Amino acid sequence: MRLILLLLLSSLSLQIMAGNLSITIEGVNSVQEVNIRSMLSIEQFNNKEVTNPSRLRYLHSQADSEIRTALQPFGFYRPQIKSQLNKTDQDWVARYSITPGKPVLISKLDIQLNGDASNDKTFKQLLANSPLRQGEPLIHSQYEQLKKQLSSLAVERGYYQATLTRHRVEVNLSDYSATIMLYFDSGPRFNIGEISFAPNPFDDDYLRSYASFSSGDPVQNSSLIDLQSALIDTDYFQRVEVRPLWNEMSDTEVPVYVDLQANKRTKYHLGLGYGTDTGARAKLGMTKRWVNRQGHQFHTQLLTSEIITNLSAEYSIPGKNPRQDRYSILFSLLDENSDSVETRSYSIGVSRQKQLGSWQQVMALNYQQEESTFSGETDTSYFLIPQINYSTLSTEDRLHVKNGYSLSAQLRGSSKAMISTEDFVQTRLSGKGIYSFTDKFRLLTRAEAGTTWVDNFDALPASLRFFAGGDNSVRGYDYKSLGPRNDSGDVIGGRNLLVGSLEVDYRFKENWGVAAFIDSGNAFNDTRLSLHTGTGIGLRWFSPVGPVRFDLAVPQDNGDDNSIHLHFNLGTDL
Repeated sequence: MRLILLLLLSSLSLQIMAGNLSITIEGVNSVQEVNIRSMLSIEQFNNKEVTNPSRLRYLHSQADSEIRTALQPFGFYRPQIKSQLNKTDQDWVARYSITPGKPVLISKLDIQLNGDASNDKTFKQLLANSPLRQGEPLIHSQYEQLKKQLSSLAVERGYYQATLTRHRVEVNLSDYSATIMLYFDSGPRFNIGEISFAPNPFDDDYLRSYASFSSGDPVQNSSLIDLQSALIDTDYFQRVEVRPLWNEMSDTEVPVYVDLQANKRTKYHLGLGYGTDTGARAKLGMTKRWVNRQGHQFHTQLLTSEIITNLSAEYSIPGKNPRQDRYSILFSLLDENSDSVETRSYSIGVSRQKQLGSWQQVMALNYQQEESTFSGETDTSYFLIPQINYSTLSTEDRLHVKNGYSLSAQLRGSSKAMISTEDFVQTRLSGKGIYSFTDKFRLLTRAEAGTTWVDNFDALPASLRFFAGGDNSVRGYDYKSLGPRNDSGDVIGGRNLLVGSLEVDYRFKENWGVAAFIDSGNAFNDTRLSLHTGTGIGLRWFSPVGPVRFDLAVPQDNGDDNSIHLHFNLGTDL
């Protein structure tokens, strides 16, 4: 009986002493507090039930020493600390009130840069930007960061024998000062020697044109990685490795070897799909990744759907700088037969593609012959069309866009003096933007505008007229169903175009979301613009190859067919 009574009293005593621990730290900034908590042994019991008060009191007694150690990297060696550990009615509270005091100041800063790097502006700039200054507080993390930056920069810029010959921090507590000694010897800077390639189907000189460096330039890791990425992006190779051969270097010359394995020469494409604009569709294509040792390529593709059939071919020739310049010879056959447009055309042309920073420029000259039928009447037109396009895209992930934008601009025209049916000038601007409010909510915007200057609009074929309506235009309306009409009520397209869209989507699961949107726009001939508006909701499946969109949209204008329209589309947001 006594044993049972003792056990009950012991249990009751433990219950009275039990409770959760909370730790409060005052008098320091957030960065210092994080470091203090990482070194406090008592922190392991924070927000947990205390089952061993004796152990808790012991760890609390160690806190003063641990806090002092945690503050030293910030230059505080004489902090004043008030520690309390109290038991309330239910919980434990540990409180540490800290006055860091004055920091240790750097009284002497001795930094020496020796070797070839002593004449390197990049190293001089690094030292000039360092926060370490005589008379400033000693912060150990700044000192350690500078050591890492010197070593990393040496590797990046080809100083592969660099070493810290002396690195030391001395703290004198008698006068409360610090001395920093940091001696860095870079040694010689190594240069690129011969650049060679593993056996491959291309001329070595052509592959060297992808490099941003040449023999004699300093070895830089970023340049080697850049060449590796550029060769992978060509689609010529399935594996590329660029590496310096240090065991074969002569004096300061280091050979660079590019080990690579070619892809299959021919690639075939086959795809099936469906879109409300086009109906069922199929794609069959073939790409010759290289035609010859100079990297020429050939691509042909057949796209067929219920209303559009297009056969195209492109022969492309890399320019002097193949990463930025490319020339192409293009051929296309097009047959479109929708409710609004019936047209057949062929075109042949040449183009030059050039990368200008983040913008891509395409200059082209195309000869086009087209037969267009409106209200049962078929006209044939001929145009030699010079045009220039600019486009840019900014996003971290093209398939799953959180934030980003795309912009494009086009200017084209023709003249009767150059094998053309009619004089015209046409410009077209478009843009898309995506902004994420949170991880789940996004705002998607889209706008497109175009205008045409032409004396005889009737002479323009369908491909040179503006239409609106459809999956990527104004939802709630059929494909190319919006625009000026003739006396028979048939849509014949317009001189001008203005379309805009606002959409908000919400991702309620990892790969699923819902959306609400409003689209508005029209094609028109004069300044009397009559906008057509569609609103709706949608379901989104964020697939591995990009979003799949299912939309239900309703026209909002009097006189329009107010029935619900289904829109289905697959493609990237930008």
